[in-house]
Amino acid sequence: MTPAARRTTLFLLTAIYGFGFIDRIVIALVAEQIKADFRISDFQIGLLGGTAFAVINVAASLPLARLAERYSRKWVAACSLLVGSLFTMACGVSASFLHMVLARIGMAGGSAGTEAPPHSMISDMYPPEKRASAISLFMLGVPVAAFAGSAIGGAVAASHGWRATFYVTGAMGALVALAALLMMREPRRADHDADGEGHRPAGAVLRVLLTDRCLRHILLGVSIISLGAFGINTFMPSYFARNFALDMGQTGMAFGVLSGAASALGTLLGGYGSEWAARRDPRYLVALPGMGAMIGAPIFIIGLFQSSLPVAFGLMLLGSTFFYLAMGPAIAALHGLLDSRSRATGSAIFLTIMYLAGQGFGPPVAGFISDRFAAWTFGSADFAQACSGVVTGPLAGACAHAGAMGVRFAIACFGGCYIWAGCHLVFAARHRRA
Repeated sequence: MTPAARRTTLFLLTAIYGFGFIDRIVIALVAEQIKADFRISDFQIGLLGGTAFAVINVAASLPLARLAERYSRKWVAACSLLVGSLFTMACGVSASFLHMVLARIGMAGGSAGTEAPPHSMISDMYPPEKRASAISLFMLGVPVAAFAGSAIGGAVAASHGWRATFYVTGAMGALVALAALLMMREPRRADHDADGEGHRPAGAVLRVLLTDRCLRHILLGVSIISLGAFGINTFMPSYFARNFALDMGQTGMAFGVLSGAASALGTLLGGYGSEWAARRDPRYLVALPGMGAMIGAPIFIIGLFQSSLPVAFGLMLLGSTFFYLAMGPAIAALHGLLDSRSRATGSAIFLTIMYLAGQGFGPPVAGFISDRFAAWTFGSADFAQACSGVVTGPLAGACAHAGAMGVRFAIACFGGCYIWAGCHLVFAARHRRA
């Protein structure tokens, strides 16, 4: 593969991953409007943002990864995004909560192939000593797409309603998928001939994950990071709307800048910084992200409880930057123990466990905690019923305050997950081999 073809392929893989991620989180941008239209609770928003997506996503990811071990990985990745994007557009015609759940299930199945097959391609495009930085560059698709998607999606929702947000983001993803099919190159598999033989059984790959002490702690650490990330990100737009009275456009912009800037900077620091430190001591590949998570959590939580938006935003941005150090180094450590026809499967198993823990449980549990804290602040267990659809009248102020405090405390609880995750990554470093 020529350098130009490698750059083009990495760019398109990054775009595929970015728009696949937007499919996961677009629900957060318009959660307040959907909640008002369908008259549902934060817990139900959490189900839409998390469990309804995660269960099908993790069920589909391993079969798609096994398909990628045998056939063209570029076709699996690009077609997965295309299917997911079409279901994203279908969310715009949902007439009820049930319809939205079904569309989200379709999105989940479609986007399940946008991460593990690209991981495998990148590991065949770059040597081991450059994989952490290459995968971190790939993961820049998330912050770039999060910023662009949040800014565009928030503006579209503010001017044309939440349904239009799904139409626009879905159409953009479909265009990226078609461009990838036309322009992306499939790298040669480094470890085997192109006859499709030699792939490890999924059980053998799973044993590598579970028997290596370093990988066990890495898996636990990133799963807890995923739990915190999805719990926080699903309700972060609601935090800005409820606590600082931002409109849809402003909320989308704030969420996009916060998540985009923090994840971009954190991802680059995690990839290049950990790679640089690991040249001096291999343990720093995962120890550095672990220490970062433990440093970032208290800074982020302090920011949550500030009454000034600029102060809150600045502290949360600083704290969040430390949250995004881990994924590039974690995947690089995993792929160092697998061959070319096992890496997509290894990534799929790794991501299946991570997303099932994070997206499957994070959003609904965060929504449940938000509802409980809101009811406690409101002073009545009937908070959800008393405040459903209330925007004016004698209860409006009390309902708004309770909703704001509920989501603030829920996000703070999930911010604390990063301290726990950081401990596992530091433990992983103790068992890391050169």
